[in-house]
Amino acid sequence: MLVLLDLSAAFDTIGQDCLLDRLQTQFGIKGVALIWLSSYMSERSQAVQINPTSVSSSTCLQFGVPQGSVLRPVLFTPYTAPLSDIIKAHGMVFHLYANDTQLYISAKPGEELSTTSSMNTC
Repeated sequence: MLVLLDLSAAFDTIGQDCLLDRLQTQFGIKGVALIWLSSYMSERSQAVQINPTSVSSSTCLQFGVPQGSVLRPVLFTPYTAPLSDIIKAHGMVFHLYANDTQLYISAKPGEELSTTSSMNTC
């Protein structure tokens, strides 16, 4: 059985504090590298412009990783590390890249119901 997952708005929903904490505690990123990543994600804002005279007020972004950078999918991988642990605990084979996940589970003839149940439990 193959299940394909594509997390919508994945990069825009990354909790920056959670990501930085995970990078430090689980992946050992510290010092200048962690400070740089924190700076890279902090103090960003956005506004919407409909035409040259109609611009919304600027709002500070607390979530997400900046667009247009190779770091976007790279930073998403450690953010979703707990997902890997959950999938492994249910005995499935999987591939993750950024917001795309492929789950695989095989079954012998007659064991399809058990396989489907394992997938649903996960």
